[in-house]
Amino acid sequence: MRKSRWKESEIEDMLRELPKLKDDRTKAEVFAGIHDKKRKKHWMPLIAGVTSLFLLVAFASSLIIGKKGTTSQEETGSNGKFSISENKETTEHERQGIKEDTSEDKQDNQEFLGKRVEIESNDEVSEIEPLKGEKEKTFVHAIYQDDLKNASFITMGIPDDQMNFIVPISIKLKHNDESNTLNRLVNQMSNIDEEQYGLFDYFPLDIKISQGKEMNTANIDFRKNSRLLDDDTLFLHSMEETLSYNNIEKMTFSTGGKQGAMFAHEGFLKEADIPHQKKRTYLLYQRDESSPRFLVPSNLDYQDFEEALQAGKGKPDIEGISPAIPDDLNWESIRSKGDLVIINLSDQAAIENSKESLQALEAILFIAKDFGFEKVKFENAPIEEVGKLNLTEAIVVPKAPNQVN
Repeated sequence: MRKSRWKESEIEDMLRELPKLKDDRTKAEVFAGIHDKKRKKHWMPLIAGVTSLFLLVAFASSLIIGKKGTTSQEETGSNGKFSISENKETTEHERQGIKEDTSEDKQDNQEFLGKRVEIESNDEVSEIEPLKGEKEKTFVHAIYQDDLKNASFITMGIPDDQMNFIVPISIKLKHNDESNTLNRLVNQMSNIDEEQYGLFDYFPLDIKISQGKEMNTANIDFRKNSRLLDDDTLFLHSMEETLSYNNIEKMTFSTGGKQGAMFAHEGFLKEADIPHQKKRTYLLYQRDESSPRFLVPSNLDYQDFEEALQAGKGKPDIEGISPAIPDDLNWESIRSKGDLVIINLSDQAAIENSKESLQALEAILFIAKDFGFEKVKFENAPIEEVGKLNLTEAIVVPKAPNQVN
């Protein structure tokens, strides 16, 4: 220990030279002061503990919120299987799902997600809106040319809940630019909620779709051993229905970037035409009372227009399917002039200004469209208007059925 350089006598002399201090407090006041200091010291640990607990809870809450936000973003970024290809290959990270991220990877993912949100916003992804309230129990009307003055539309062919039929679902977009139709189509496929409409959860699909080499063609590229090559009947019908409404006349196929695809039932195909006149009838599909009613094309073709009209009154023994044309909507004769078909209604034809009559008339319009007619004239109609359809003049067939937004 270091030895002090001060002697005791010197310290005592220095203390004597200090000024005298006098405390005028009584003993009671001194003890009271000591008691107050002890009481304050007693509460200090408790206050500190409560403060620490509060900070800990706040910090934990921020961590939980942060984790939920991250999970939501990861799910949003990883659930889409259907992707548009513009001569860009999908990265290994996107194909294999979410991996263990480094700090640099996380930053890249956040930038990617931010850009994706911006792209989807520009492509009107938010156009899909669920049918709510009374709309869920009513017939979903068609899209007509007059509805598209400053807009365009996308139609998707989605299997019904039992995968018996392909139901065309249409979404009106707030612009009329058709230059990037395939991009918009893919975005809508990736975001639609089929179950809210009583349909099978089918999209997105594990394929890439891009503009074909020829005008009005689309190329579909499959991954090797894709399950869609085995379920080719459902897949091809869905894509035919989808692309026929989007100005696509032919599909070309590739597998892993190589021309052609081997289907389980159709065999090896390099391309397939998309017929726009299938000569079908139309029926109604509704999964249950809380789901909307949709017009759905039949799986059968018919020889002539009147035969298809009569088939629209049929009652197939299939769950969720009912006639689109009532038995009491009758006609006396049918004749055609070029792209116009004239239906002379009987005096007893039951037509009212109601949703039921509107869906029956729209079914007839779409049957006419499937047979290549562009206009339909109803003669001897008991009323002049049904909804916005004017029965006193020729009606231009709709552009697409079943608008859901």
